[in-house]
Amino acid sequence: MKKALIIMLVLGGLLAGGGWLWGRAHDPRRANMAEFETDMTEALVRGIMQELDADQAKFYFVAFGEGRTDPSRLFIARFAAHFPPVRGISSAFTRRNGQMLETAHARTGVIIQVVRIKKINAGTFDVLVQFPKEPAGESRFAYRMADAGGKWGIQRRLPVVLKF
Repeated sequence: MKKALIIMLVLGGLLAGGGWLWGRAHDPRRANMAEFETDMTEALVRGIMQELDADQAKFYFVAFGEGRTDPSRLFIARFAAHFPPVRGISSAFTRRNGQMLETAHARTGVIIQVVRIKKINAGTFDVLVQFPKEPAGESRFAYRMADAGGKWGIQRRLPVVLKF
């Protein structure tokens, strides 16, 4: 009787753990990292940071997809020499007023949330980017990214009011 109970508990634990892992891997809010962690996305984030440098942010936090998936350490390492520092979204917390703070020292930062990438043709993409701190209607922009001889650049930026 005791053996059967132990076996049932172990099997139940294995099933629950497997279900949790499967659910985590198939979470629709998690971004496909292969789609986001590209040279094009790096160029986009760098271009956005140049636009925003006048805001004097102490940190930039990068997130991918609707669910704010954290970028890999390899992607964040591309910005190792950038100042102000670039971190993944997991390095931040939000105050009630919407302000983003870095977890270690509570310094303010700006979120760059790359929500969706849409291929237009070879070498041209439209990228939906959200800045959650901004008021509704002013927080989403569509960036047109183009590859010009192996160098990615922002062609234009348009506010997005309707569905992208």
